[in-house]
Amino acid sequence: MSILDRIIGKKEETKETGKRPETVKAEKKPSFAKASEGKAVKSVKAVKLKKSEKSRKEVKVRKVTKKDENIAHRVLLENLISEKSTLLATQNKYVFKVTKEAGKFQIKEAIEGYYGVQVVSVNTIRINPKKRIHGRTIGWKKGFKKAVVTLREGDSIAAVEGV
Repeated sequence: MSILDRIIGKKEETKETGKRPETVKAEKKPSFAKASEGKAVKSVKAVKLKKSEKSRKEVKVRKVTKKDENIAHRVLLENLISEKSTLLATQNKYVFKVTKEAGKFQIKEAIEGYYGVQVVSVNTIRINPKKRIHGRTIGWKKGFKKAVVTLREGDSIAAVEGV
């Protein structure tokens, strides 16, 4: 009966105010307000301002997630050591073998995170698979992707240099 009383009570209120029952709508309470509590309900504008202030703070402070921390072991496969790479090391450039799916920005993030150096630029080169014949059998040498990373002046990677 309480439901019917509420409906009938609303119709009586509309007769007193002179408004049509179609235009009168029940006031929506915000989702955070509880009917059982006797506390005053906060205005919606104040809540929106607080949410926007929180989002501004979140934008300024970048949270480090597990994906960002452990990117190096998925992107960097090994450092390439050859005559050319050792000569490039004198120019502050280091050569790494990376996954084929890795982009330049991911490579930069991985090296900065793992070695703690400042990366200036990243150049990538895709090495195609090559045909190799051994006796009667024909096979293929695997292709890979390598990255030439230029570091800021003064930075160096000791593990790659062999020191």
